[in-house]
Amino acid sequence: MIFQLCYLSNATRDMQREDLVDLLSVSRRKNEALGITGLLLYSGDRFIQLLEGEEAAVRELYALISKDERHRDVTLVYEEHVQARTCPDWTMGFQAMPESEWLEFPSPDGSERGLRPMLESMSRAKAVLRSVAERGLDPARGL
Repeated sequence: MIFQLCYLSNATRDMQREDLVDLLSVSRRKNEALGITGLLLYSGDRFIQLLEGEEAAVRELYALISKDERHRDVTLVYEEHVQARTCPDWTMGFQAMPESEWLEFPSPDGSERGLRPMLESMSRAKAVLRSVAERGLDPARGL
């Protein structure tokens, strides 16, 4: 079984192309060493990230990410064990998303865009991540 964890966060500053390239370079090296794969989506000042691998490694990385000063309001969307990785070939896939994609995506506590329940947020997060992974997009697209 593979452990997956997905979270949302808000950037503390405007992320430029160079910032994202640096972030991805470091993340990909670290994830490869830890046996972690995943996908980072970015739009405006928002991130959503899927991490997958051995549970202890993923939880340890998430704890470090939660303390990273480049973002705030880190919110766990879901965590679960699955049969197979969603992004087996990506130490950290990346996709820049249009701002409109987030309009349909409430906060997990339901506080944004119509007070949707957490379960719907989890469903939407999984759908967005699977859609990007299944399209086989270049993980460096948007940079």
